[in-house]
Amino acid sequence: MLDFRHICSARRRALPLLFVLALSLVPAPRAAAAGPGSPGIARMLGSTDAGERSMGLSALRNSGQAALPGLIASLSAPETAVRRGAVYGLALLPAPALALDGLLKSLGDPDPTVRFLAAHTLARMGGLAAPDVARLLASPDDKVRVAASLCLSRMGSAAVPALAGLLRREDPPVQAKAAWLLGAMGPEAMPAVPALVRALKTRDVRLMHVVAETLDLIGPDPALIFRQMTLLGSGETNRPFARLGAAAAPTLVRLLARPGTPMGQMALYTLARMGAQAEPALRAALATGSDGQKAAAAMLLTGIDPDLAQTLPEDLRRTLSGALHLN
Repeated sequence: MLDFRHICSARRRALPLLFVLALSLVPAPRAAAAGPGSPGIARMLGSTDAGERSMGLSALRNSGQAALPGLIASLSAPETAVRRGAVYGLALLPAPALALDGLLKSLGDPDPTVRFLAAHTLARMGGLAAPDVARLLASPDDKVRVAASLCLSRMGSAAVPALAGLLRREDPPVQAKAAWLLGAMGPEAMPAVPALVRALKTRDVRLMHVVAETLDLIGPDPALIFRQMTLLGSGETNRPFARLGAAAAPTLVRLLARPGTPMGQMALYTLARMGAQAEPALRAALATGSDGQKAAAAMLLTGIDPDLAQTLPEDLRRTLSGALHLN
């Protein structure tokens, strides 16, 4: 699981790209500029010498989009400074999206600065790059996953459709990463709520908790959550007036393991509205669930069948005595 605290802190840093943009305002000294197909522009842009960087910016302005092939080739240069200059240059081109494949590859560069700059450059492309970047959350390389996460977090709402799409994969670690990124966006990720609710149906308990926590952070309207919950397992998510079915109950019973949270409360409310259709799943929880699930299931079952109260185990009778007025 990724630790997203360093990603959030990275979002607060001043972008190195701003430094390059500032340099573009400095008049360039008269010097022979590199040709547009040459890697010389990247070499100058990545130099530690301010004068050379200024010459690189002047050459880039003169070459424009014609510098693209040389900059793309420079992304694979053995020298770190040249690769940094290549990403700088691509970010300043009129159409950096033409270097999409190269920038995606740079998210796995050995140099953290190259990865950081590539992530910010791709983030500027928004939804155009989001699907390709989102797929990198499944990379076996941790540095690629972290760079992709930084990029998607900077895209904001433009990344929501791509992240919501990852929730459909049968891959709990990738689904969890997508859910965490959506949760970090808060209400901005509201369009992903239906996909998140469907992802609650997982058998992976840890993923279920991550998704539920994400929904708590986004804070959707309870009416929307109720509607989506009742459709779980129905296969009729596109029918606005589908009947409530027992298929959703097992998933909702698992959410009873989150008492006191918004999603735990919504699961309790939805099960109560289902009534007798939820009874089989509630009885199963009464037999095998956690203490919290057993108590919630017992309370709901006594609402369905008041006579059940007299058959509950003594510990549950004591737990529910205040609500059920048992003596």
